Amino acid sequence: MKTDALWITAPNKMEILPVDVPDPGYDEVQIQIKACGVCAWDSYLYQGISNPKPIPYTFGHEGAGIITKTGPGVKNFKAGDKVFAASAANDMMMQYSNQPESCVTKIPEDTTDYSAWVAEPLVCVVSLLYKSGICPGDRVVLVGAGYMGLLTLQGLQAEPWGELIVFETRADRRKLAQEYPSSGIYDPDSPEGRAKIKEIKEKGGAEVIIEFSASDSGYDLALSMIKGIAGKLILGSWHRHDKSFDGTSWHLTGLSVLNCAPNANAHFREMIGPTAALINRGVYEPRKYVTHIADYHEATPVFLKSIDKTDGYIKGVITF
Repeated sequence: MKTDALWITAPNKMEILPVDVPDPGYDEVQIQIKACGVCAWDSYLYQGISNPKPIPYTFGHEGAGIITKTGPGVKNFKAGDKVFAASAANDMMMQYSNQPESCVTKIPEDTTDYSAWVAEPLVCVVSLLYKSGICPGDRVVLVGAGYMGLLTLQGLQAEPWGELIVFETRADRRKLAQEYPSSGIYDPDSPEGRAKIKEIKEKGGAEVIIEFSASDSGYDLALSMIKGIAGKLILGSWHRHDKSFDGTSWHLTGLSVLNCAPNANAHFREMIGPTAALINRGVYEPRKYVTHIADYHEATPVFLKSIDKTDGYIKGVITF
């Protein structure tokens, strides 16, 4: 079946071109994609950076929509089911896409706003917090309150932290973060922020640092505040460049470095269904931070916003 897809045909150039989508395989479902989120990685791919295959290429991995066909081995889904997918396959910025049954979960039958169910990033957050092993009384520091950081802040409300501190350079995002209980939200470059950073260091550092700034300065700040013995640094951002570190320091302090990428958790797929349940319960509200939505015929402006973060951009979604 021929269907429309968004293709990166050159750095900073995107075109609508056809792609052939076969019938779903034995354990696959075919999804009519209604919405697909613009990941930070997609923003890089649009620029021709960090692409896993030669240009031109299709992309997109945060899809939600309606199942139209199922493979012969599929047991838990049928045509007409509304779902979101959280798959490593990078082929959901298109009208139809085949995905493994194990990467898909049902969403409410009355769903009409599919941008509310672009939930693959949230599965990453749920996985991240699962792996973090936050203990009662831990000092937890979140560096960066963008889309993924704000979702993490939602989830941290259910964690047994003793102190939760947020550092974010942008005033508008600090204001959003203030909606959730914490021990303090700071601009790291302000006198108050510098004083708090100094206090954290003088008290021996934080047991858990979650870094979502996607910047060198945020990374360096996170690393500077880690507890001296057995601290945990959770890298939530995509770092699409080289980064050096002092291996001696890491070894002597016993620092654990965790990665929120799906393949870093062997149980990632098992968390897709529970993530949907958490959204239904109101623990997470990913739709709250979707700021820019566009039909796939008008997708380019959203991708440009994803790069420069102007016009209040936090999260973009492309509809089909």
